[in-house]
This record gives sequence, C-alpha cells and structure tokens, in this order.
Amino acid sequence: MFKFLSNNLLWQDGKYIAIITLLTLAVLLFLKFKFNHSFVLIIINILSILALGFFLFSLYFFRNPDRVCKEREFDNNILISPADGKVVTIEKISGSSDYTQKISVFLSPIDVHVNWIPDDGTIENVIYRPGRFIVAFAPKSSDINERNDIVINCKKGKIQIGQIAGFVARRICCWVKKGDNVKEGTKFGMIRFGSRVDIFLPSNVEIKVNLGQKIKGGQTVIGRWL
Repeated sequence: MFKFLSNNLLWQDGKYIAIITLLTLAVLLFLKFKFNHSFVLIIINILSILALGFFLFSLYFFRNPDRVCKEREFDNNILISPADGKVVTIEKISGSSDYTQKISVFLSPIDVHVNWIPDDGTIENVIYRPGRFIVAFAPKSSDINERNDIVINCKKGKIQIGQIAGFVARRICCWVKKGDNVKEGTKFGMIRFGSRVDIFLPSNVEIKVNLGQKIKGGQTVIGRWL
C-alpha cells in the first residue's frame, strides 16, 4: 500500500485535483456541522460521497506501475508499447518519408495513463498542438483533438508517438524535451482521464500486435526492427 501511494502521480501531476477535492470535502464537513436541516444534510452527504469517490478514483487513475518487458532483455530490436489500452487501428499510411504504418491505442478511464518510451534513442522533436476534445476512440480525434507528438531518433530509424486528449482528458503531460537521450521502458508522460496514443513506424518495423488486442504500456511487444 505504501509503495502504491508513493508511486501515485496524483501527488505530482494531479496535485491540484487532490487539493481541490480535499478542500471540497473539508467545506462539506464544515457545512454538515453548521446546518441541521434534514434536506440540506442529505444534499451535503450526497456531495461528500461523490467527492470522496472522485478522490479515490483519482488515486486509482494516477497509478504509476513499474513494468519490464521480458522479451526485450533478450532482443534489443523489440519495440515495447508506449501505452495501455485497446488497439483500435493498424494501417498503412502515405505522405511521409519517415513513416509508413500506424498503430492507434484507445485508453479508457480505467487504463493506466502513463506513457513509456518504446526504444532507446534521442528526442528529435516535441510538438504540441492545441485542439478540440471529441471522444478519443473516433478516428478523426487524431487530426482535430489536442495532441502532443514526440519524435525519437532510434538506432534503426525514427518513431513518433502522439499523445491525444479525449472527451474527458483535458491535459497532456510530457516530461521529455528535444535533445534528451531516452531509454526503452522509461516514462515520458501521461494523459488525464481518457485518451488515445498513435504510434507511427517506418517500413523496417514488423508489427506484432493485432486489431482489438488489449496491450500494456512498458510490457507488451508492439513491433520489432527488421
């Protein structure tokens, strides 16, 4: 339990949520002793339960697990998944000299929302783009929603990871910057409360996941350099 609490990102990237929720609970507790009208007390009790429930959900949502890809220990050509969720798109793409294929992963509010680096390399660019907040499982969300893209220059080519905000997710966190050297399996960011992650890959990567598959960030093999 102590490890869960110490590794929980609520205290880092969700601290304002924690503060506001706890202050709300404190105010409701004060009002509970201030009023003695039964109807008012019912409303206060309902709001208190909702606030406490949201706080407990936030503790769960901001969990920050440590994971290892066992296959990677024996094969440095493996790419690991940058996100938890369900594979909703696997497609060939055109119009880019660096990327020919894309995997899209939808993250529900109950998935871990931390994002992992798929392979060793150097951050070539970090590109933030403001946008809308339609549901993240919709294909067009990749084009019109708020997003943040990181480009990683790896040993055998470039890969691009797109963090895309969803209908509920309203903030993208990114902890790396241009020029950083990064290692496979380290965490580079998170998206709050429901989102989508796009992975753009060059032609010399063989995709190892299937459409509809549930995958785990930092653990599932999504591809392999040829």
